[in-house]
Amino acid sequence: MRISISFFLCLYCILSFGQSPYSSGFFNYHLTDRYEIQSNELTTEFYTGIKPYRRDAVGQFAENLKPSSTQDNFNKNYLLTDNNLFTSAPLNTKREFKKIYASENSFFLVNEDRFKAILNPVIGFSGAIIADDSTRLYRNSRGVELRGNIGNKVGFYSYALENQVRFPEFLNEKYDANGSVTGTTLAKKFKDKGRDFFNVAGHITFSPIEEITVQFGHDKNFIGNGYRSLILSNDATPNTFLKLNTKAWKFNYMNLYSLHTDSKGFDGNSPTRRKYSALHHLSLNLGKNLTLGVWENVIFDRQDSLETDRFEVDYFNPLIFYRAVEHGLNSSDNILLGMDWKWNFLSRFSFYGQFVLDEFIKDDFFSATTSWVNKWGYQAGLKYINVGGVNNLDAQFEINQVRPHVYTHYSPSQNWIHYNQSLAHPLGANFREATTIIRYQPTNRLFIDARYSFSKQGIDTNKTTTNFGGDITRGNRNITNKDNVTLFQGIENTISTISLDVSYMIWHNLFADAGVFIRNQSNALTSADQTIMFRLGMRLNLAAIDYRQ
Repeated sequence: MRISISFFLCLYCILSFGQSPYSSGFFNYHLTDRYEIQSNELTTEFYTGIKPYRRDAVGQFAENLKPSSTQDNFNKNYLLTDNNLFTSAPLNTKREFKKIYASENSFFLVNEDRFKAILNPVIGFSGAIIADDSTRLYRNSRGVELRGNIGNKVGFYSYALENQVRFPEFLNEKYDANGSVTGTTLAKKFKDKGRDFFNVAGHITFSPIEEITVQFGHDKNFIGNGYRSLILSNDATPNTFLKLNTKAWKFNYMNLYSLHTDSKGFDGNSPTRRKYSALHHLSLNLGKNLTLGVWENVIFDRQDSLETDRFEVDYFNPLIFYRAVEHGLNSSDNILLGMDWKWNFLSRFSFYGQFVLDEFIKDDFFSATTSWVNKWGYQAGLKYINVGGVNNLDAQFEINQVRPHVYTHYSPSQNWIHYNQSLAHPLGANFREATTIIRYQPTNRLFIDARYSFSKQGIDTNKTTTNFGGDITRGNRNITNKDNVTLFQGIENTISTISLDVSYMIWHNLFADAGVFIRNQSNALTSADQTIMFRLGMRLNLAAIDYRQ
């Protein structure tokens, strides 16, 4: 089986066309959302619910923009510069050392007919103080990013970042409980309460025909149009995957085959234990402004004594209903399915959302019973562009709610987690969260971001007591109240956060940051806990840390 997969990949590399992908970060996705909404027409270059995008698609999108303000004109030029290997944006070749920052987005650039490459440093330094606490927080991140094309056949991307970070205490408690730092794998202790860890990613991208893109590598993926995703988010550590994306007519169809690490696969010095997933997502554009999508995901392992630890070949079929396959295999694999949507209207608004269904028993679902098998969740959000007629003042409102035990299975190894990190919403399940985001760009290079969030969740006393369905690293085999499972059951835990961040772009993707972050947490296990953080920093080709994990 491994030989056949390797041959398949090599054959595609030889016979196909590739582009390096559009990497996520900063405010890029907000810009593409903003200008698609303003155009009053869905873009044909990419589907905003499937991320990351291809750089050539974003470059073409940017070239067609019609700015309505000086800030919008600056943002258009930013997108063109950021993707200048695929646009008509001119390169600055007047420097004495032409390959060193020949373009604002390229520390080292090779732009030949048969080989294109961009090498950039990735740097992040920041410090923070906690009110009424002598602890000093910090971030020290250094790395490199390499991307490019070889001929007209192969695109490549590689990223490596070394970090020494001291997190606030509420995140240290979470990381100690889960055994890993969100967004990475294993982290070593560093000095006094610090952590030392790597972030790495890399993949190749190629297209046998214009409508199909194939990508193989180790990275993150995101499905959705919101701040959060209930299907697949980019909060967890990267994983190995094979992705096929087909875009034809009004359809976009994605197949994502992934390799994950079991929840207890990294104990001691033994090799990690593996599990797998296969996800397919179909989007359809209806008219000029509406996109509907349906999706299905199966999570499975083969760790019992009767089966080998391998990817189930039957799930490689790109056009099949996984639930029927799972039934035919007589297996107990974990199946999730649902839908998502986006509706842009009045050139100002976008209404989006998701629905996830983990179990479906018709009588329990439509009767809205409190049975534990009523495992579902939803997301609903609204984006408002140019609020009150103020240029470049944008707002976003979002609510996420997930019932207890969603994403979990009898065996924890088949939960929707990777390295004990949620592959969907970071809170897991048994919660409701509301988030408000205000973004304002008063001048070309100045960005103001204000956010408020409030969540309520039912949590467990610890990982060995009664399972109330909020901790998705636990299995659901021994649920004691199967007929009376209610939202927020367990110990009620509330978290509110408010933040204000100001960033100034000194150079392309070089930001000076200042901000304040306030977090309040309350539950019956501990006294009310408040964290007030003031932070300053500078970063190049790197996103700021999001403490709402």
